[in-house]
Amino acid sequence: MKGHSHLSPKCRVEKSAIHSRGVFAQETIARGEIIALWGGIVYSLEETTQLAKKYPHFETHTVSIHKDFYLGPITPSKAPLDDTEMMNHSCEPNAGIKGQIAVVARRLIRRGEEVCFDYDTTEISAVPFLCRCGAPSCRRRIDGSAWKDQHFRTRNRGYFSWYIQELIRKERTAQRKLPVRVSVFQEAA
Repeated sequence: MKGHSHLSPKCRVEKSAIHSRGVFAQETIARGEIIALWGGIVYSLEETTQLAKKYPHFETHTVSIHKDFYLGPITPSKAPLDDTEMMNHSCEPNAGIKGQIAVVARRLIRRGEEVCFDYDTTEISAVPFLCRCGAPSCRRRIDGSAWKDQHFRTRNRGYFSWYIQELIRKERTAQRKLPVRVSVFQEAA
């Protein structure tokens, strides 16, 4: 369903082996090509938590855009989800995040392939779930903490949301600052 976001005309939603339904390439998608642009309303953590109590699917169909802020559906009710909200997670993704709202192809995606991104490239405090991506390097549990791992950072360099990239930059800057050592010398009299 077309809604508040943009999904490439090269994609459509179909039944998925990963989870219910997913986004699939209907024709070849080149590396770097835009697959989706997310839209919606910005919700605070408190709002997201409250809406998830009323609409359980709501919490799992938002995207973190900053600490304690989420981009979510315009209508949080049980209305059909926007097609871009059907994009599933994979520990070996073929798509990645650029900035806050763009999803691009990380590599050539062939016709018929499911388009997936790694949820831990946008989340720092996700509701934990057991992964069913089936990838050889599957982490099994997705909980918003993988971005702290150096190997994960290296593998996903260039595909983190802006605010996670900023957290990584600030951490590196803090690590580079060497402690100042002050020595006091007294001359012998």
